[in-house]
Amino acid sequence: MNTPLHTDQHYQNSNFGFALVDSAVLAETKLIISHPENQNEFQLEIDPQRRLKDGRKVSVIAQQLDEPMDRQDAIIIYGEELGFVQYTVSLKPDSTCSLAPIEGIDHPIILNWAAFAEGEYELRISLHIKTPRIAEGPLEPEQHAIVKYAQVITVAICLFPAQAWQMNTAPKAMWTRENHVFDSYGSGGFILADLPRMVKRVEELIGSGNHNLIELFTEGDLSDTLLEEGLMAIAWGITPWCYSIYSAPDENSRTKLSVDKLGDEPQTTGIYRLHREIKQLSIVPVNELAYWPSCTEKAWSVIDVEGEGETLQMDLYVQICESVNGLHENPLPSFVLTRSEGQPEEIIPLIDIVIVD
Repeated sequence: MNTPLHTDQHYQNSNFGFALVDSAVLAETKLIISHPENQNEFQLEIDPQRRLKDGRKVSVIAQQLDEPMDRQDAIIIYGEELGFVQYTVSLKPDSTCSLAPIEGIDHPIILNWAAFAEGEYELRISLHIKTPRIAEGPLEPEQHAIVKYAQVITVAICLFPAQAWQMNTAPKAMWTRENHVFDSYGSGGFILADLPRMVKRVEELIGSGNHNLIELFTEGDLSDTLLEEGLMAIAWGITPWCYSIYSAPDENSRTKLSVDKLGDEPQTTGIYRLHREIKQLSIVPVNELAYWPSCTEKAWSVIDVEGEGETLQMDLYVQICESVNGLHENPLPSFVLTRSEGQPEEIIPLIDIVIVD
C-alpha cells in the first residue's frame, strides 16, 4: 500500500478510522490494551465469529464517547448489525489501544485517542453491513455479485465510561431511515427535491406535458430558477458509485456521525437555498429527469432536513479503502447535509464531481 493507515500522531480526536478493500485481512485482528509500566497486554477479539472473513470493503471507526450510542442509531448509521462483543476494561492516562495483527501490515495500528482518565470503561465492538437500497427489491442473478461488491462492513469500536453503562442513561434512538440513504447513482448524479412543489413550479414555468428536464436544465434558466427558489439541490455529473447521504436529526446526533476522512476537510462542498417550509427531500437520479413528470410518480427514497433555515450545505467526504493484498483501492463517498439559518450569499451547486480518477 502506498499510504500508511490513519496514524498521524499529531492528530487527536475522539474519532479514529481507516478503511481497507478486504475485510478478511481483519478476521484475526485483536484490540490490544497495554500499559507502559506493565508487561502484560490484554488482547480482545474484535470478531470472534469471524464474520469478516467473507470479504467486503471495510471501514474501522473507533470513538471515545461520554455514553454508549443507541444500538438502533448505530444500525441506521452503519447498517444491519452482524454481531457485537463488549468488554469491561481498566485504563490509565498512559494506556495504549491498538489493532494487530492485520494481514499485510507489519505494525500495530494505534488508536490515536486522547489521554484517558483513569478508571473503568466499557468497550463495545459491533460489526455492521451497509447494503444499497436497490437490493431491497427483487434482483436478477447477475446483480447479486454487484450488490456484494457495493456492500460495506463497519467495525464500530465504541469506548465509554463504565459508569454511563451502569447508570443506563443511554439516549433514546434518534436516527431513522429518513436520516441516512445508501444507494447507487449513475454518472448523471442526483437531485434532492420537494417533488410536489417542484412539479407545480415546473408546470407554471414551462407548462404541462412530457418534458426532458435534463435538456431544459442545460439549455435555459429553468434549473437556476428552481435553485434560487429553494426547490432543489443538485449533485450533477459524478463518478458512478454507491453513496451514503446523511442528514442528522439534530446537532447532538451529528456528533455521533464519524465521517469519513476523520479530521480532514470535505473534498468539496455545495451550498444551496432551501425553502423554509421543506422538511423532506426526495432523492432522484438525474437520468430520470428525462421523463418528466412521470419520474415523479415513482417511490424515491427521501431524506429529512430538520429545521427552518434557508441554507443547505452538502459536504462530500471520501474515505479511501486501502489495499494490503493487491486489490484495487476503492472510495467510500458520503454526502452530509447540514441546514442552517439565513439565506446563502451564493448558490454553489456540486457539478462534475470526480470521486476517483
